[in-house]
Amino acid sequence: MTGLQVHLRSASPIRLEAEFDCGAGELVALVGPSGSGKTSMLRAIAGLWTPADVQGHIRVTGQAWLDTAAGVQLSPQARRAGLVFQQYALFPHMTAQANVALAAGPGWSGVDVQTLLDRLGLAALSHRRPSQLSGGQQQRVALARALVRVMPRPTADPGLTPQALPGVLLLDEPFSAVDAPTRQTLYRELAALRQKVSVPMVLVTHDLAEARRLADRVVIVDAGQTLQTGEPARVFASPRNARVAELVGIQNHFEGLFFKDKPGWGRLRWTDAAPSDDGLDLAVFDKNKIDDGTPVTWVLNGEQVDVMADGEVHSAVLPGHTRLRCQLLEVLSLGEISLCTLRPEALPSQTITLNLTSRLLQRLQVGSGGWVQLQIAPEALHIMPVRTK
Repeated sequence: MTGLQVHLRSASPIRLEAEFDCGAGELVALVGPSGSGKTSMLRAIAGLWTPADVQGHIRVTGQAWLDTAAGVQLSPQARRAGLVFQQYALFPHMTAQANVALAAGPGWSGVDVQTLLDRLGLAALSHRRPSQLSGGQQQRVALARALVRVMPRPTADPGLTPQALPGVLLLDEPFSAVDAPTRQTLYRELAALRQKVSVPMVLVTHDLAEARRLADRVVIVDAGQTLQTGEPARVFASPRNARVAELVGIQNHFEGLFFKDKPGWGRLRWTDAAPSDDGLDLAVFDKNKIDDGTPVTWVLNGEQVDVMADGEVHSAVLPGHTRLRCQLLEVLSLGEISLCTLRPEALPSQTITLNLTSRLLQRLQVGSGGWVQLQIAPEALHIMPVRTK
């Protein structure tokens, strides 16, 4: 199989239960809080960190870099892993070209290194030392240094494809130390790079927006364990459990009861709603995975909620949708977006948080204290099992 496969278990010095893969040409983002083990996983792939009790394997394009069952453990030098550190880790006494050349594998010439620097917009800066480069320029040098470990020489035989070289590019929060304009430039360079170099790329980031923008798939990491893997939009909208929902920053997370309805449909009720208050039941899809009357936790995806003026006249509620009258308790302006806290009229003990555009609020002519109508699509609701200890 092409690409990277990681399957590791360790109990010390920190807990590690890592299981994910990354295909050739794919970018996978490891997302989680500080101290969750993201960087440790990256270092384990590169061979820079191997716990004494580790069990499992790391394979790249079928080649075993680590296989504890077979007694295989390649040294960091033997692994074609290009690692971009968060703080670049360039040698201060060496030029940009020398920093890159030091990491280059056999066969790379000075012309090859210069050609790579030219491609990354560093043609006129190759003889400068890190202290003479901006943050963005240092980042490009660090990226070039990582690339010489995983890509064929720029002047190599055209028949030598990147797929023929088993390697992986590892990026440890590479954009956190640069300003916003430089970050946007580096995003574009990374996108262009992916079209030229078909190697697995693993990105460590704590920035959910960055992961959503750059990654083909995300791996949610917590306390050394991979909790969920999937496309960003799916993981962020459909977390596997309450902990994943918390880690991906879902604000509208509630407890409730699930009831079966007509075939294919169910009803979701807030836990503290009165049993007789059917007006607070939200229509949801029934996938026949949850029994009638089961306690659940659930999240509301605000991107799939339509907000309408309280007095706005509409035709009947769309099939499967739920209409909910709410009062705006707070409107905090954040430029073009306002962070709005709403309270359902029929359930004053609960609040809903939505990010609404200033243009929408102006069109609705509503502010703090006013009333709106929410129309909630069934796909906006995601039900999760109650976590048991």
